[in-house]
Amino acid sequence: MIKNRRNFIEREKIMNINWYPGHMKKTKELIVENLKIIDIVIEILDARIPLSSKNPDISKLAKNKQKITVLNKVDLVDSKELKKWQDYFLENNISDYFVALSVEKGTNFNELRKITDKIYSDKLEKMKKKGLRKTEVRAMIVGIPNVGKSKFINKFVNKNKARVGNTPGFTKGKQWIKIDDKLELLDTPGVLWPKFEDDYVAYNLAITGSIKDNVLPLEEVAVKFLEKLKSLDKIEEIIRAYNLEEFTTKEEIYNMENHKILEILEKRLGVSKNEEHNYEIISRRILKDYRMGKIGKFFLEEF
Repeated sequence: MIKNRRNFIEREKIMNINWYPGHMKKTKELIVENLKIIDIVIEILDARIPLSSKNPDISKLAKNKQKITVLNKVDLVDSKELKKWQDYFLENNISDYFVALSVEKGTNFNELRKITDKIYSDKLEKMKKKGLRKTEVRAMIVGIPNVGKSKFINKFVNKNKARVGNTPGFTKGKQWIKIDDKLELLDTPGVLWPKFEDDYVAYNLAITGSIKDNVLPLEEVAVKFLEKLKSLDKIEEIIRAYNLEEFTTKEEIYNMENHKILEILEKRLGVSKNEEHNYEIISRRILKDYRMGKIGKFFLEEF
């Protein structure tokens, strides 16, 4: 009974967090305002959490537009699993096109350009029937904070027109970026949605760094991360990443209480300087390592 009560309080705490600050409300208004002049909506998702990083509001707002799903950070997941995610998005009519790429590695951008060129050609043919010989395609770039929108644009245009930061919420205001005579991009600030139905999405966003580390207690986020590793049968990645073979086995760590795992990591990494445990420091460390791809390459969620 006490445990259920604690879980209820935890869920309520998640639900009552101010996920939707003023600038995100303004961003949504900006998106709605500009959709009337947009041909394509390019939504950039985090490959580690394709479902949790997809803004449900975007699908509703852009229902009459060509939609391209860009799965970024594919260098942080198992490439063998990408095809099933592509099939999922296309077969369920979530998106018209699907591109898996890595902004950091600069891979697969040519595939995306082929898609925008096709949409341009289709639009030009329609314009010619109306007696017009010239047109351009306008694409809106959307996505949650810290998903890599500005870095994506920098790679796409091969010049630094969009300021880039690693802190969620860095891009300010809207920016139009002209690629060439065929294509123009509108960059928008990262935006979340007003309400999460449960804590599943919230913790996925926290684990991957899409919401600021001061929104949820890092200790709770790290514990959720360890729980996910166990449920995905990936807990051995912790042993591999931190060379824990002399401390534990896969079977032992799978059945181990999560705070005990944090304590072992404290000892292994020499984080605590005294007898007291500092879960926040070790939590920050393992979350940072995961976000940098040091704790295996895998999807954090399934469908």
